[in-house]
Amino acid sequence: MFATQLKQRLRERKLTTGVLLSFDFWPGHIENFKAEGLDYAVLDMEHSSCDLRTAEELFRAARLLDFPLLVRPEAAVQHVLKKHMDMGAAGLMVPWMETEDQLRAMRDAVFTPPRGRRGPGGPAIFANRSLDRAGWDEVESSLFLMFQIESREGLENVKRFAQADWIDATMLGPYDLSLNLSKWGDMKHPEVVSAIRQVRIDSEAAGKPCGMVVGDPESARFWIEDGFRLMLIPDPAFLAKMHLRWFLKEMGR
Repeated sequence: MFATQLKQRLRERKLTTGVLLSFDFWPGHIENFKAEGLDYAVLDMEHSSCDLRTAEELFRAARLLDFPLLVRPEAAVQHVLKKHMDMGAAGLMVPWMETEDQLRAMRDAVFTPPRGRRGPGGPAIFANRSLDRAGWDEVESSLFLMFQIESREGLENVKRFAQADWIDATMLGPYDLSLNLSKWGDMKHPEVVSAIRQVRIDSEAAGKPCGMVVGDPESARFWIEDGFRLMLIPDPAFLAKMHLRWFLKEMGR
């Protein structure tokens, strides 16, 4: 249910790969992701033009295919997070995690009382076998919850935040992190590389895997060899651009 298999895969330290949906919201991609062996996807609501109705349709398609589709919300604000959970997301990847208030907002938006402040509602309730405590326990235990580290404040707090028993993983936001370190996209700068490694080390010290966003196979191999087991690759539109470039080159264009 939802992200149960994803959670188990990471507990077993298997290489786990997902894709970010930022530009292209065709539900058929979900079928292709599963058929080609991807483990999860993240619908980007922070930067994309996707609306809530389209998001709900994607979450429903993913649920029917038993494929974990998480959401990256606009911000760590309770009512925003709660609305995305009501649409049926299999979990969250919350950006720019920096403060205890943000972490509490995440918890309160996901869990029903007494653990949080979520109330039943929205299309997601049709996934519940029941709305009693047992039904909510089943749903809540199958959600995958992680946050992104993208700033100096996040770097300082990642180990403490990752210790929450309901957090499944952390994820880098490497480009924004490079901006906040005044390196402006220089992903190979020693300070950026060191910061990324420190997030993984701090996450693992708290018993949680750390994920890395990568833009090409070369960088993916580098970070896998460095110890990362959770990867997030670009949107299908970006992958199509990369493949088109290769295709035309092979044609001699």
